[in-house]
Amino acid sequence: MSADSAAWRAHVDAAFDPRFERAFAILDAVHAERQRPSSARGASRILQLRRELAVLLAEVDGHRAPPDPRSAG
Repeated sequence: MSADSAAWRAHVDAAFDPRFERAFAILDAVHAERQRPSSARGASRILQLRRELAVLLAEVDGHRAPPDPRSAG
């Protein structure tokens, strides 16, 4: 996918729900990690990103409440 189409996709999806922009950023990070030479750190990073994506998508689907910004910090 070209950078222009990825930017357009993120912009359009973010117009529906800004969390989609973060979801696509996570997918791009997973793809980038998979392109790097194999390492234990890379594998753990991919698992971390996939968990983050699963939580985000559950939130979008309404299966999980979004985090309360007041509770951070």
